Amino acid sequence: MSQRVDPELMKEIKQYGAVGLEKCINCGNCTAICSLTGEGDRFPRHMIRLAQLGMRDELLGSKELWLCYNCGLCSETCPQGAEPANLMAAARCYAITQYAPLKISVLFCKHPVIGGLLATLMVIFFSIFMYGEREVMHPDDLELFGFIPYEFIHNAGLAFMVLVGLISALTILTMMRRIAKINGLTFKNFFTGAHKHWLLAFWEGVVVQSLWQKRYREECDIEENRKAWYISKWFVHAATMWGFLGLLFATSLNFFLDIIGVKETGTFVQLWYPTRLIGTLSGLLFMYGVTVLLYKRWKAVDKAHSFSRPSDYTFLTLLWLAGVTGFIIEIALYLPGAPTWAYWMFIFHVAVSITLLLLLPITKFAHSIYRMVALYIHALRPISKQETAPASTD
Repeated sequence: MSQRVDPELMKEIKQYGAVGLEKCINCGNCTAICSLTGEGDRFPRHMIRLAQLGMRDELLGSKELWLCYNCGLCSETCPQGAEPANLMAAARCYAITQYAPLKISVLFCKHPVIGGLLATLMVIFFSIFMYGEREVMHPDDLELFGFIPYEFIHNAGLAFMVLVGLISALTILTMMRRIAKINGLTFKNFFTGAHKHWLLAFWEGVVVQSLWQKRYREECDIEENRKAWYISKWFVHAATMWGFLGLLFATSLNFFLDIIGVKETGTFVQLWYPTRLIGTLSGLLFMYGVTVLLYKRWKAVDKAHSFSRPSDYTFLTLLWLAGVTGFIIEIALYLPGAPTWAYWMFIFHVAVSITLLLLLPITKFAHSIYRMVALYIHALRPISKQETAPASTD
């Protein structure tokens, strides 16, 4: 079967941050050194080859694109200085702009300075929006949901979560359709058909590999993972992810308790109240992970962090601001009196959180979603006896 190549693809991916792509001579060192490649997996070598030959559909339909954890070992050992780890990150960023229904994602991946300015404007807009809904402050009590009505925050939060859910669902469906097309499958092959154990694949791909990070923790043979566990790369990554999921769970639990009529009573809420306790512990874990990730970007501690762009800081900065302002508000709740600054901190915290939520599925950090899907699909192999492999480019 003939393949249509696009000579402009390599130029496009370079605009997303790939450096040294043209230096690759396809020697295979990067694939040989990567401890996560296995039989049938040829990243990052295969991804570079697809980009060089302009095989756009094959690149966007490759599940291996999302299996890389960006440890940087391939770039450290590349004899040509082709920076294959950087190519993998740039290719994922490019793929997100192709999957997402809103092409605004191009601004955050391809034009990171403009994207950063847009994120700032979104925070300002939502801050003004929240300020417009304020009510008269109570002189003696710090009642944040009296300053801005709880019902308003609750309903706005649900609306934004539904919107993000729809965008995420559309992008995931687009990704799965592309993978199905390149591998000669139909969409239903991912859930039915010859493979009878898709639930086991979900457990292996999503729970064991993505959430628990088994292979990244046990098989990724990089110097950082051989250090003390609390500064190892896998733990920092896991702390950020699990902290975020814990905060999301605490927020969802709070909504659920409110729906069934169980509410926090009074301004002073005990630390061991379920949502407060889960949120506090998750927040500490989350802030630790994000702070270390920002530090590594700033100091360029390894090859994986040596070519940071503004887009690498945008989402991490928003995460850090959301976490810090959340803790400042919690501290204010336990202070005597009613510090006026806490009200304005609350507005800023809500505005940053909304912006963060809306940008999640359309920025480069949407890879956290795509990786789960790719690992699930990867765990399904072989899906059927009729599965066809893409044309070889080696």
